[in-house]
Amino acid sequence: MKTFESFAKEIGFNLQVLDNYITFAEKYYNTFYISKRKKGEKRQIDCPSKELKSIQRWLLSNYFNKIPISERANGFVKGRGIKRNAQFHLKKEFILSIDIKNFFPSISQKQVYDVLSKIFEDKILSLKLAKLCTFKRNLPQGAPTSPVLSNIVFKEIDDKIVSFCKSRLVIYTRYADDMIFSCDTKKTLIEIYSLVNNLLAKHSFNINKAKTKYLSGKGRMVITGININEGKLTVKKEIKRNLRSNLYNLIVKKDRSIKVNSVLGYLSFIKDIEPEYHQKLKEYIKRLKAISNTSIDLQK
Repeated sequence: MKTFESFAKEIGFNLQVLDNYITFAEKYYNTFYISKRKKGEKRQIDCPSKELKSIQRWLLSNYFNKIPISERANGFVKGRGIKRNAQFHLKKEFILSIDIKNFFPSISQKQVYDVLSKIFEDKILSLKLAKLCTFKRNLPQGAPTSPVLSNIVFKEIDDKIVSFCKSRLVIYTRYADDMIFSCDTKKTLIEIYSLVNNLLAKHSFNINKAKTKYLSGKGRMVITGININEGKLTVKKEIKRNLRSNLYNLIVKKDRSIKVNSVLGYLSFIKDIEPEYHQKLKEYIKRLKAISNTSIDLQK
């Protein structure tokens, strides 16, 4: 049976040192704020120290990544992502998008302990691990373990939602705090919203009503930044337009303010989502290079 003592030996830390990370947690976190997209709003980031982060990463690799999560969770999971998240909802008439307010901070130390205590026999180990991965009794936005622990904690909710969605012919997926529901009748999605709102409230989560959206084929249907209107996945026109503009400015005008890594990232994203358009971009890049006689490497 795994214990806190055996864990300490596995990771090569003294028990007292590990307990210090728990007792004096505020010494081992750096809190700062970054701007959100909405003007004037700030996101709090609680970043663990290098040493504590190394412990959390060890837990991630050796313990937490091996714990089952919902098949419908697509965020923070190797081999899954926004493409998989959107594919579930292709060719559906209506979509409901629900955003969970303050996702990580809404997950308490107790919720983490409760789920870990079902996995590890030793309750002290479960409690200490929960404390090592939480800050001020909540999941910190900034710790490497928070994304995976959020999926582990949320599995019970995911499973309940999948269960009652199946009986109503509704498709459900989740990407981090973004819950997506799709079916062929809006009335059903209105019913689903009520059920989900009540379920989340029971588990101490709140819906961000300002970000809740009902979408239909009559307008633009976008899931985690990907269009699904045409019955296939396509990249938003704004992204394509901005990328072509940045490519021109970077290659022809040699504008140094254009971030190459950002351009490469968007090229990779488009290659994954819309390979046909990516081929057109490769030809566009070739033409721009011929015009400017540059050898910049943008092979993505």
